[in-house]
Amino acid sequence: MISQDSEINHELNKRAPVFRDYDFLTAEWHKCPADRADVEFIFHHLSKLPDQLKRLVLNNALKIESRRDRNLYILNTTKRIVDFLPAKLRYSLTVDDEEIRKIAEESADRCRRLATLHNVKFRYSASMPQSVKGFDNSVTKGTNPLRSNHINRNPVNVTGSNSPLTEISVTDTSETYRVLTEYIETFRIDPIAVTSHGVTELGAIKRMCNKNWWIRRLRKIFNQAYEQAAIELILVNKYKQIYASDLTVTKRKQQLFRNEQIMSSMLVINDIGQQYSLKDLSDLNVSNPQVRKAELMVRMRGFEELSQEHGHKGIFITITCPSKYHATYAKSGQRNVKYENLTPYQGNQYLCSVWSRIRAEWNRQEIKPYGFRVAEPQHDGTPHWHILLFVEEKHITTVKNVVSHYGLQEDGDEKGALENRCDFKLIDPKKGSATGYIAKYVSKNIDGKGLDVGVYGEDPITAAQRVDAWSSCWCIRQFQQIGGASVSVWRELRRLKQSMGKDTLIEKARQAADESKWNDYINVMGGVFVKRKDQPLTLAYELASNIETGECKLGYYDGNFIKNIKGILYKGQMIITRFFSWRMEKTGTDFSNLEFCK
Repeated sequence: MISQDSEINHELNKRAPVFRDYDFLTAEWHKCPADRADVEFIFHHLSKLPDQLKRLVLNNALKIESRRDRNLYILNTTKRIVDFLPAKLRYSLTVDDEEIRKIAEESADRCRRLATLHNVKFRYSASMPQSVKGFDNSVTKGTNPLRSNHINRNPVNVTGSNSPLTEISVTDTSETYRVLTEYIETFRIDPIAVTSHGVTELGAIKRMCNKNWWIRRLRKIFNQAYEQAAIELILVNKYKQIYASDLTVTKRKQQLFRNEQIMSSMLVINDIGQQYSLKDLSDLNVSNPQVRKAELMVRMRGFEELSQEHGHKGIFITITCPSKYHATYAKSGQRNVKYENLTPYQGNQYLCSVWSRIRAEWNRQEIKPYGFRVAEPQHDGTPHWHILLFVEEKHITTVKNVVSHYGLQEDGDEKGALENRCDFKLIDPKKGSATGYIAKYVSKNIDGKGLDVGVYGEDPITAAQRVDAWSSCWCIRQFQQIGGASVSVWRELRRLKQSMGKDTLIEKARQAADESKWNDYINVMGGVFVKRKDQPLTLAYELASNIETGECKLGYYDGNFIKNIKGILYKGQMIITRFFSWRMEKTGTDFSNLEFCK
């Protein structure tokens, strides 16, 4: 038996170097006799999985005594995991970024060939103009292409995604849009919605024929498929890898590192010659976690002060998904028998649908709460929402009844639903402030600073990194303001440093923003219950133009005019808050040797 095990071990090491971490000469092999056919079988199926999942599946298989049952476990588990990918990508979960780019090029090329069959004609340039270069030498939105609806009588047809597309001609877009939409749906990519927000059928066709559009979506597909596989194998929980898998956390760190290096390599220069790195400017706004955290706390404190002025009561609401969205039990970390392979994204979509019904009912009953919503993961990645609201005291009971009604509509009769799915805590000012109550949830979801320990005993700073990776992977918005005035106008007001005239409304708003008094700002804007359309200050935009030629810039995909924020609009008059025009230049730094960027 020992010689047979040695032969198996040698064969595995020869075929799959990742298996060298394992000692196959263990008692498990004596319990489960294996031969060369087993080695071939194991290698064939496990080679479809990333290293960490290989180890997990193999270790689980070695615990099964029956040779037949062990092989069936490997077969069924790898098939179930790979099936998380769409059929066209189901061959492997182990693709790297270079392979994703190759798949994206092939898919974009396929879309162009399908479009060509429907009389779509393309024109490519031999080299890319400087004005349309992006970080990845790709045509990006916001550049200055030819008008999208221009019909070229003598187009040059070129296939291949390495040459930049400068013109597309088509007389009837509807059929082409339908065919390409059917093609991208085979990858489980949602159709591009043609809406009144400027997305046209021609713009949608351009997107589907662009390799960079494909790269972003394929990365999302593979990242989410891997994370779903990790959840399926009970890898994501408080006893193993909390909130998100280690690989997803590592990828997120690499992405942030890569973004930081790229921003540091880009110079931003204004029209009077001042220049800064893009990273320096990014650190000054809410892209910086510390700035984002400080602003959130200011706005929350402002809402609480408003509630005290008006005699409103604070209530802290927690809404949780039904049991079928939870992969593991909180106490044991074992698989939940009710779990239906629903992803955290689907869980968050469920919470969004519940919240929309709750808000609609409140509107019908003329209840207008204000506050903040925080989305965060439970230990196994399942999202739940914490909502801090301020309402009139007479509406407290109605608010609770409406939340309970819609929060328990789905599977509300399951065990523990009444106790755990909807939780309410009235804020008692004598015991502490509402802002202090929610501060720990804000910190946990941004940087973890100021916390001694996480909810499950984990290091809070590490937990914040894992929560950020979870949010990025599943495209979940962590914070949302409910009610109140526009924060974008608030940020523009903070750019104004000079007085706008004594006792004018615009000056009162500017002072409130400059002194970080969110409650005063809300009052100047018409009060906490004023509708957004009735607020006196709104954002002012201007058409973006080329500094050298003066021509208006058009969006690459849809050919719409590009608008930039220029200032604030008050009684039809524009107050400028952005005085300079900026352009970006590369410093010439080469990142091709960075391992994180490969």
